[in-house]
Amino acid sequence: MSESTSMQSIGTRPVTVERAIPVSYDLGNLSVFDTNMIDSEIMSSTDEAKKEVYLQSLARDSAQLLVNQILALPVVTGGRTGGDVNHNDGVFVKLPDPTTQLPREKPIPVAKPLTKWEKFAKQKGITPKGRNTGNLVYDEAKGEWVKKWGYKGKNQEEPWLVEIDEKAANGDGEESGNKGKGTKKSKK
Repeated sequence: MSESTSMQSIGTRPVTVERAIPVSYDLGNLSVFDTNMIDSEIMSSTDEAKKEVYLQSLARDSAQLLVNQILALPVVTGGRTGGDVNHNDGVFVKLPDPTTQLPREKPIPVAKPLTKWEKFAKQKGITPKGRNTGNLVYDEAKGEWVKKWGYKGKNQEEPWLVEIDEKAANGDGEESGNKGKGTKKSKK
């Protein structure tokens, strides 16, 4: 059994495809544009199975041409980096930018007209106060991000020196709040 007969019996076809008119490619959109004439005898026949086989062979040949062009592009090895882990996913091909502009599904949105206040503010040069200025600032002393104000905020400065009243301190050097209350009661 020859090699060509074994290929046809298995159903495989050669990877090289010949066209009368060269096809154009848009590799960025992964598309092939074939301007060759379609066989009008087959397409006008009433045999639907024959039409289907012919159209499938045209689609297969166009797909094979596209795959051949993609495999001719420069290869990028390696992978992607996700977080601190490097994934080696295999071999990649960098596709060029698309050359065919595809139509939009919906029309381009129309710009909303300015309100009376926005017109006035623009004329007077009034700029809106930024709402997303952020609530956090970097505290270099602590080495972390803290709130600008409020609980544990940057504006809450801790005293660097705490004064201890000698009269309120007991012999151990500790403050005694109960001792102060007892003296008040004894004075009465």
